[in-house]
Amino acid sequence: MTLEILCHLMNIVLPHKNTTTENLHTFIKILSAEKGNSEALSQFIHRLHLLSFALSEPGKAEELLSAYLPKEDIPLPLPDFAEWSRVPNTASDEMQASEAVDYFHKMTAAANVLRTALIDAEREKGAPALYILDKLLNLNSALPDRYKKMANIPYA
Repeated sequence: MTLEILCHLMNIVLPHKNTTTENLHTFIKILSAEKGNSEALSQFIHRLHLLSFALSEPGKAEELLSAYLPKEDIPLPLPDFAEWSRVPNTASDEMQASEAVDYFHKMTAAANVLRTALIDAEREKGAPALYILDKLLNLNSALPDRYKKMANIPYA
């Protein structure tokens, strides 16, 4: 869901609020109170919290964006448990094996290329950091489920 659609939906559901920030906080409260479909909603609520944080101050969106940029082409570390007896990855419950570590590093490198290209292209267009962050969250949501679990990407 894009930020434009989300804002339009919030304005339909919450027409009495004055600002997007107020609508977003109220929308998060309403969704958090829902008991049905809690797993799917919790992923969406997590994403809304990230956008709310970014929306609260202009510099915060830029901070979140910089966290997604790779640092000198170094993928996120995945501890090496090769010497341990069968240890599962806590986020994915997948057993640590050289294949899993290779998969994680390859996917991280590919995702970093996509993230960097997206951020650079959007900045070149002059897009605000909040909208770039929204597109970045959409990109992360589209990554394979196995990788999202390993990389602890909890939002949909």
